[in-house]
Amino acid sequence: MKLATLQAQLPDFEIRLLTLADQEDLLRLEQSNPQYHQYFSPEPLTMTEVQHDLTAHPDELAAAQKQVFGFYLAHRLVAVVDLLNQYPQEQFLFIGLLMGNRAYQRKSVGRVIVTGLMQEAIASNIKVIQLTRVTADEGVARFWEGLGFEDGNQLFLPLRAGGRLPVTTMSRLLQ
Repeated sequence: MKLATLQAQLPDFEIRLLTLADQEDLLRLEQSNPQYHQYFSPEPLTMTEVQHDLTAHPDELAAAQKQVFGFYLAHRLVAVVDLLNQYPQEQFLFIGLLMGNRAYQRKSVGRVIVTGLMQEAIASNIKVIQLTRVTADEGVARFWEGLGFEDGNQLFLPLRAGGRLPVTTMSRLLQ
């Protein structure tokens, strides 16, 4: 995904590729959504986990295939999108995370970002956007369904603290 063309699709935001230099902004954004982190760990969110969020990618992918875009309004990080390009297949785009600052949720920010992302994906010859969501989070399911995504398989992610988290894949065919 090209930053300049994504920015052209979403001119109301200042969009930046996030790096480790942005980890404090990302920590604040993730802390505004404590329920999401609690699905994965009962412990408080740490800077180490935020650093991992910025850099982790599947072993079979090159680091350059991962992009974490920050969406800013009035110099404040209001949303983040973690993307894996050409994953899990060529002509696929995988959304690893879409998170909005709690203060900006239910105000169309996420919908506007995903709509712009889909337009840019079509222009980049991406055929399918795929993601996984926490199965138990019905609000997230409704959000993605409202954007034309359909449920796929249920998977179970192993948790560091033990146990497994049920997640559901979702996909949207673009062309």
